[in-house]
Amino acid sequence: MTKFLKTNYNRTIAYNKVNGKKLGIVFLSGLKSDMTGQKAIALEEWAIENNHSFLRFDYSGHGFSSGEFKDFVISDWILDAKTVITKLTNGPQILIGSSMGGWIMLALAKNRSVNIHSLIGLAVAPDFTKTLVWDTLSPQKKEEVIYNNKFSLNEDLEISYKFIQDGENNLVLNSPIEFEGSIYLYHGMMDNEVPFKLSEQVLDKITISNDVKLILEKYGEHRLSKVKEIETIKSLLNQISNN
Repeated sequence: MTKFLKTNYNRTIAYNKVNGKKLGIVFLSGLKSDMTGQKAIALEEWAIENNHSFLRFDYSGHGFSSGEFKDFVISDWILDAKTVITKLTNGPQILIGSSMGGWIMLALAKNRSVNIHSLIGLAVAPDFTKTLVWDTLSPQKKEEVIYNNKFSLNEDLEISYKFIQDGENNLVLNSPIEFEGSIYLYHGMMDNEVPFKLSEQVLDKITISNDVKLILEKYGEHRLSKVKEIETIKSLLNQISNN
């Protein structure tokens, strides 16, 4: 059943939480996705079957949470994640970050914002506003984006120049990712939205941890939500939760 958390910064965050006796798990969804996605539901079912606590939630401007998407940026969603994890969980958590959720997961780990046991990244998209958007534009196109204050990621999704600027303030691949826990990254080699090379870049930045894995799905696309792919994610979750 969906519940709501009133924050001290005047937002209302929708969430679902199940309690278990084993290690807690938090699912961080992608850009313009919500907590009712196929992976989030499947992993919650796995958590219930295996007696783990599980938390999924909607960022501000997503799903059932307050606000409109266009009014928020990466910093807002990092704050949302930090808030719900701090307020609604106990002890170290396994963070599972999907696409943009992978960026948020890595930002939380780098900033040591919350108590993290380990990380699982699914088609992670850290720093995408820079590497996949801004750095690919011609000088003329950049001027156009600044002037119009908008950029179309695809035909259904527009972001503002302010969104791109805020991304610059939250880059995680510009310095080492110092994290001691296990980090498992899973990426499809046929991902046309976020190239798997981005997961390889994350791998290169990870220091300290001595349990780091990159699993590539040869025919996997961005969503990684086919039955076989979800089974792979569950297997990774099982491994990492027993470390």
